[in-house]
Amino acid sequence: MTLIALDDEPLALVLIEKFTREIPDLQLLATFTDVAAAADFLNKNAVDLLLTDINMPDMSGLQFVRNLPDERPMVIFATAHKEHAHEGFDLDVVDYLVKPIALDRFKKSMQKAIDLHAMRQKAENIVPITMPHFFVYSEYQQVKIIIPDILYIESMGDYVKIYLVGMERPVLTLERLKNLTIQLEKHGFRRIHRSFLINFNKLEAKQKAQVRIAGVWLPLGDTYAASLG
Repeated sequence: MTLIALDDEPLALVLIEKFTREIPDLQLLATFTDVAAAADFLNKNAVDLLLTDINMPDMSGLQFVRNLPDERPMVIFATAHKEHAHEGFDLDVVDYLVKPIALDRFKKSMQKAIDLHAMRQKAENIVPITMPHFFVYSEYQQVKIIIPDILYIESMGDYVKIYLVGMERPVLTLERLKNLTIQLEKHGFRRIHRSFLINFNKLEAKQKAQVRIAGVWLPLGDTYAASLG
């Protein structure tokens, strides 16, 4: 699994470099003290995990992660300020490390990311959907999803919520919205937002910035509006 680290304190990056050498499954590609340089690297290279500080002079790590594209790397925050933990987890990050970071805690956090990365790779190798149903792993069981019964799908970082006709609760499963979009477009599904994929056959109404499905209004991104006609 590949990693880059961002921290405005050079000594913190030296420690991260030292710790990563202790983990055979982890490859540190680069370290950065500058947000712009880290962003440029991410735009040009595939990276599995971003380890970033939060309090930095040019831009906070929280804002940096918010500005990343939908298909961003997994994220672990490392900071001396515990009060930011809630905001960090709201961004669906893998973990939150509080400085000073102990080696054992660092290894535990990295292993969590490595395990999640392995699960993500397995999920991305799904068999192409050619039948009107497919199976997902949710709540320790295989759940059958009938494609025509899907209302819409919501992205939750590395997970998605699949909303179905006649079901009060969505099905939560480890999968990327990008992968499902590729598989379901031929079944009449349309991306309407970085976080939403809809069954176009279930569309009830459309406004300038939102659409309605099963009585629920969903955001319509400017980038995707033209595709709905």
